[in-house]
Amino acid sequence: MIVGWIGGWGVSPAELRSHAEAHAPGARHVLLAPVAGAAEAAADCDAVVAWSLGARRFLELAARGGRRFPPRVLLLAPFTSFCSEDGACGKASRTQVRWLRRQLRREPFAALADFRARAGLPPAPPSDELPYALDLMEEGLDRLEEPAPAGLVAFARQGLPEGWEAYVGDRDPLLSAEGVADALKGCAIVEGVGHAIDDFLGNPEVSHAL
Repeated sequence: MIVGWIGGWGVSPAELRSHAEAHAPGARHVLLAPVAGAAEAAADCDAVVAWSLGARRFLELAARGGRRFPPRVLLLAPFTSFCSEDGACGKASRTQVRWLRRQLRREPFAALADFRARAGLPPAPPSDELPYALDLMEEGLDRLEEPAPAGLVAFARQGLPEGWEAYVGDRDPLLSAEGVADALKGCAIVEGVGHAIDDFLGNPEVSHAL
């Protein structure tokens, strides 16, 4: 079995490897940054785990329709619109996203460290390289800043397709669990879980889905 993993903004695909191997040890894993084309690459796998911006990318692909999807899809900390001005999913304002973009251009490593702290993620592994290309990270912030397309909003309101599961934590510092569950029908709220992917994968309510 081949499992496609799409990570969150500013997180190196290599960081996903330990989670992937621990939770699906017999599988071959395709580890992807949440960039343009990642959802399409993951959709060619036998199963998909998409987290945060990666989940948004995969939902966007599904909303466009016109293709087959793997029988198993797991969305972690998904959302439709990220900014608080564009619905009830996100807690961060558009101004905060724009500030992060400016900081990323000036001091990228400091910007990433600050974002991870605000998101409740553990510090990044020591490295003198960015998680992925700076221009691709900026493009990801563009996607976070934009409201969800009407087609994505409509798709999310229809409910999850068969074989899909979605989870959001009630302690997520970036997302409103109730807002996400309302926008994405079928998304379950997990108690005691934040935004970090290991919070979800360490929770028995979620890990059974892998």
